[in-house]
Order: sequence, then C-alpha cells, then structure tokens
Amino acid sequence: MTQLMSNESRVPETDNGQQGEYIAEQYNLMQRDIRDHGWLNDKVELLINEGVVSGEILEVGMGPGYLGLEWLKMVGRKGHVTGLDIAADMVNVARRNSVEYGLEASTTYQVGDALKMPFEDESFNHVISYGSLHEWNMPMEVFKEIDRVIRPGGRYCVIDLRRDLDRQEISFMRMNIATDMRKGFMSSVKASYTRDELIKMLSGSVLEGAKIQNVPLALCVSGQKSHSKNSSKNKL
Repeated sequence: MTQLMSNESRVPETDNGQQGEYIAEQYNLMQRDIRDHGWLNDKVELLINEGVVSGEILEVGMGPGYLGLEWLKMVGRKGHVTGLDIAADMVNVARRNSVEYGLEASTTYQVGDALKMPFEDESFNHVISYGSLHEWNMPMEVFKEIDRVIRPGGRYCVIDLRRDLDRQEISFMRMNIATDMRKGFMSSVKASYTRDELIKMLSGSVLEGAKIQNVPLALCVSGQKSHSKNSSKNKL
C-alpha cells in the first residue's frame, strides 16, 4: 500500500494539549466512539502483555481517560490510575467518565505539565500514555520525568499515532470519525513520529531497554525501568 506521509516532515501540532471545553467534548466523543468500536481493546491487551497488570498507574496526557478506565475494567480493578493532563477541561471530562464507569474511587485526575510532573520520585508502579506523545514539546524531558516517577522494575508503555499511515488507514479513520474532528485527526497524524524518528530520539534517552513496536495505526514505546542504575543500553 502507498504510504501517505512517511517522507513528509513532521508538523508540530501543539504543546498545550486539547484546550477548551468544546474541543474537550468533541475529542471525548471521538475517543468514546473508538472505545465503542472496540478499537481500544488491543491497546489494553498490549499494556497487559507488557506487564502492566496491577498497581499504582500514572497515565500521562490521559485526555478523556478511556485507556486507563478500560484497563481497570479488564484487570478487575486491581490498581489505581492517576491521570495527568495539561488541559483543565479534559481533566473534568475524565472525572465525569470515571463516575460513569463507577471507577471514581480507583482514579485520580489532575492538571499538570508532563515536563515537570507534580509527583515524588518513584511514585508509581507503571506509567502509560496514549495519544499524547506527538503533543510533547520536549519529549526527551518527558521521558526523563517518566523514568523518574517509575519505581525500579516498573514498566512504561507510550502509545501514539504514527505519521506513515497508508492511504487505506487514513481513509478508514476519516470514515469513522465525526466530520468536524477530521481536520484535527490529520493534524495529529502530521505531528506524530515515524519509527525511525523514535529510534533516533530514544538512542539518547534515559528509558532503559526501550523497544518500539507497530500496533494498529500507532507505535508503542515500551520497556522496564532497571533495578540498577548500571543497566544495559537501549534495545531499539
């Protein structure tokens, strides 16, 4: 299949999240539709396969919070999800969704910048993220923060769109999202990374043992924080 954007330069989208009540509500509807189609299931299964099965979880840039909420459902609520997002309106949406799921006691959502997370060192068993990497203005600094807040032996799993979607994949998504969200979707695709770009980025990252794998419409950066500071090099 012909690739659409793999040879086009990345076009940054935003470093300020999905701001504004209208945008938050529209984005929530799009993500809800993705959930209702079952397209989040493989992402949740990926988390579980990567060893994220319980404990204190940080979800970076959680948006409306569906990944963490669906994860809690699948693991039988064996954990607690703390969501961090730079957009206050998105935090409000996530809180509302947690009530709808009946999981408000298993979730905490707060406004904050991933570049300077408001958490102590080694606060979480695992860190996850879905759909926000392309919005990080300084991803290397966010990766450092992810490493800082994970406990030794904890897992990280960062999932985001990839820019080299082919025309069939683009057409599929455009047909299955609301008309007024299509422009935003394409903007996110153009701002996302290719596998080669992530390999180059992570070659100097503090994330240890990182691997990059293709998942439907996306890429996943995952690995485990070493128990020792003198660990091996990244495995990309």
